[in-house]
Amino acid sequence: MKISVWVVEDDTVYRRTLQRLLKREKSIVCDRVFPSCVDFIEAVKSEKNPDLVLMDLGLPEMSGLEGIQQLSKLAPDVTVMVLTVFQDKEKVLKALDAGAAGYLLKTATGEEIIKGIKSVFAGEAALSPAIAKIVLEEMRKPVRTDDFDLTDREVDVLEQLVKGLSVKEIATVLEIKTRTARFHLSNIYQKLQVESQTGAVAKALRAGII
Repeated sequence: MKISVWVVEDDTVYRRTLQRLLKREKSIVCDRVFPSCVDFIEAVKSEKNPDLVLMDLGLPEMSGLEGIQQLSKLAPDVTVMVLTVFQDKEKVLKALDAGAAGYLLKTATGEEIIKGIKSVFAGEAALSPAIAKIVLEEMRKPVRTDDFDLTDREVDVLEQLVKGLSVKEIATVLEIKTRTARFHLSNIYQKLQVESQTGAVAKALRAGII
């Protein structure tokens, strides 16, 4: 099965370079590229969504971070991998909390980008070394577990998230309705103060909840 990838990148030269790179890869299909998140979000609302999005952060009109946040609400099953020049801690953590499943710097080679796409599509992590260091340092910080007040069922849902299950799969495993699973996820996001499944899992692991 080929991975459908969309690219959101305002640098014309780099955008074309990425599209050529992806089109040469037999396991990837890239037929949509966007110079802004505004155009991208409109396409998400009206077209068949891709499997994965390569997202820059420094974009005009709407930032990549805001684009990730909107995408997580419009199409939560679409995977996002950030590809940007920004490596400051605040942007990295905000992007991951918003729902990015991977974070590569633009210094990454074509081979590393392709490998990253395949990794996040398979449910694995894809982080540039400098980004991995930031994430590791953040995960080492202690978090108070008694601040969250999660119910037993919410912890059950988190455990399934860690296994990489989708909302529908979680509902099946826990023998509940899909809308009930989404309700629990919404409560989890609110209690953990995150915006995505990726952020919820990272915080829950760091807090020792699961």
